[in-house]
Amino acid sequence: MENSQSNFVRMIKEICEEEGITCVSYSSDWAFQLEKNGEKNFILGYQFGLNQAVSQQISADKAVASEVMTQNGVANVEHSCFMAPHMFRFTGENGNWKQMTAMLEKYGDIVCKDNEGTGGYFVFHVKTQRQLEEAAQQIFAQADSMAIAPYYEIKKEYRVILLDGEVQVAFEKQRKQLIGDGISTIRQLYADYLLNPGNSFEILPSSTDLDRVLEKGESYFFNWKHNLGQGAIPNLLTELPDRLKELARQAVHALNLRFASVDLVECRDGWKVLEVNSGVMMENLASNGMEYYLLAKQIYQKAIQKMFSFIKYE
Repeated sequence: MENSQSNFVRMIKEICEEEGITCVSYSSDWAFQLEKNGEKNFILGYQFGLNQAVSQQISADKAVASEVMTQNGVANVEHSCFMAPHMFRFTGENGNWKQMTAMLEKYGDIVCKDNEGTGGYFVFHVKTQRQLEEAAQQIFAQADSMAIAPYYEIKKEYRVILLDGEVQVAFEKQRKQLIGDGISTIRQLYADYLLNPGNSFEILPSSTDLDRVLEKGESYFFNWKHNLGQGAIPNLLTELPDRLKELARQAVHALNLRFASVDLVECRDGWKVLEVNSGVMMENLASNGMEYYLLAKQIYQKAIQKMFSFIKYE
């Protein structure tokens, strides 16, 4: 989708018009200059002028952000960084392979990802040496560094968006799935799924045994990832438990962020912070209907109001 056609661009322009802010866009609506009464602010991508530049960069680095949160006592999915071969001049000549292989041997089940990537792209579930080599090759072909984390079986994943420590919205990322009836095979259930005009085509995992019968109530997920851009559906939470609000607040406080989204995951040993994003993207959320669009716009409007010192914030 072109930037000019996105919900985000539409919302920013609507907000500026409503607030009497002069808005100038640059680079095909990738950046905006907002000006009113002689005060000027910028939006770049999904980064608003509320977070310090260093805090933005630290939160974008999954491994560094994980280390910071761990040092501050914030429960999180631990990430370790491995530099691409062309970056070895900064890290020495010992290379990565021994340490990467050691992590696979230690956990037996790991996730490899672009250390600064977003949206669930270039994220690989790795169980074997061959899969590790393939993941590293693909990631290092387009990124300067790779993060490795132990794989956790995630029961639930929530996204919490905070502005100055206050929760603005929280929603569950629900993966699309088939539910077993104890009789039908995956192939039969999938065929029934496709016959429903409200369902979109989904690519089945390559390792799927289509003739396996799902037990009654058993879930079969189309994707192991919970990203909205990978097919998950947002389900707004009417109430977020206090302990999860506090965990999200601890994460943004540790990283010194005013405006951010925090991904929380429920694992076998409790809730953890998966990632923190200083770029608050609600494009997929806003695409699920007018209610979601207006909710996302309201949050962005509050952020813009806080960017300008003279606009009264309620």
